[in-house]
Amino acid sequence: MSGSWEILAGKKVLTGILHVETTTMPWSLGFRHLYLPGPVMPVSGLPFCHARNSICQAALEQGFEHVFFLDSDVIPPPDAVPRLLARNLGVVSGLYCRRSPPAGVPVMQKPPGQWVTQFEPGSLVDVDTVGAGCLLIHRRILEGLAAKMPADNPRKWFEWRVDFNGRAPREECMSEDFEMCRRVRTLLGEKIWVDTSIVCRHIGLAEATYGNFAPPGAIPVG
Repeated sequence: MSGSWEILAGKKVLTGILHVETTTMPWSLGFRHLYLPGPVMPVSGLPFCHARNSICQAALEQGFEHVFFLDSDVIPPPDAVPRLLARNLGVVSGLYCRRSPPAGVPVMQKPPGQWVTQFEPGSLVDVDTVGAGCLLIHRRILEGLAAKMPADNPRKWFEWRVDFNGRAPREECMSEDFEMCRRVRTLLGEKIWVDTSIVCRHIGLAEATYGNFAPPGAIPVG
């Protein structure tokens, strides 16, 4: 995107890395070439929601304008962050696909529970929920959610609610990243976006791309 590198002046981004398993060589090489306009905060050994909330809290306390969440099995293009910044949106994600069933499906839903499989490549897609594996969040979103939640609630942004069946409506029993999206939409009235021009690799013991799921190296990359 033209001009995306120039807009970095004055931008402050904290990159939070959620580390959940052994890092692969492809991820390490991808991270080495990733342009990050700010420091990195890796977190491991905590439940997903606690890890992500600790990163959000640090970003607010240290005055960062954005948080960029990167999972240790998602490999974005080297210029993913400046391109996401250039969109100038509250919440925007790159595109990556599921490694668990249904594998090879983009990690985005509209409405909740329905995976988005039809979209225009290279476009911005308005979705209801998206994963946090390659996700940029503006500070105003973090501040807005914090203002809507009880002051003593440590889970102001992310909360794992998969196990809330019977205690909450079924449509609210979601993973921590999907729950964050629900709060952004319902509490703040903001939209969630996916930039489908930023195509990431999702790789672990197997690699997921759109419509494919195979051992690493079996899917051509180019």
